[in-house]
Amino acid sequence: MAIGTALTGFLSKIEFNAVAEDWISSAFGTPVNDHSEEEGEFYSSLIVMIVTGIWCYVLSLYVNAAPEEGKKHVEKDPAKEL
Repeated sequence: MAIGTALTGFLSKIEFNAVAEDWISSAFGTPVNDHSEEEGEFYSSLIVMIVTGIWCYVLSLYVNAAPEEGKKHVEKDPAKEL
């Protein structure tokens, strides 16, 4: 959640939505928006969703990875420790 919050704040600060809309309008030849009225943050939300999705995927790979061959986990028997 911290990554998503920080990234959302950063993208809002640099006005990423306006930049993305300008880039899309120049790439596809649509009329340029004047950005005079307040708009949502659709493109920022997409970027945040993609980044946090990749982060969660990488963490799940790390957590679910099999232990290395050289490091064997030895379980202790609680009955023998008493």
